[in-house]
Amino acid sequence: MKLSIVIEDDVMIGSGVHIYVNNHKFDDITIPIIDQGYYPDLPVILKKGCWIGANTIILPGVTIGENSVVGAGSVVTKSIPKNVVAVGNPAKVLKSIL
Repeated sequence: MKLSIVIEDDVMIGSGVHIYVNNHKFDDITIPIIDQGYYPDLPVILKKGCWIGANTIILPGVTIGENSVVGAGSVVTKSIPKNVVAVGNPAKVLKSIL
């Protein structure tokens, strides 16, 4: 089964957003990084109604919760729960949306 990017209904994505599902391996210092291959793919899921601000970077394995907002220019390294605003590098929850 190939993992992928899942974008649910009513998601807004700003310009310049990057979504990654894998990354280079870099565990063996005796082998150049370019020759080490990739870690296994991890899915990225954008849940219903979330909003991803411009120039945000979303890393492998992240889920953005339903109705959450990710501020412009954020780097999302871990999943974001539903109904929150998250910003920064790395992205952190600022407040709940009630």
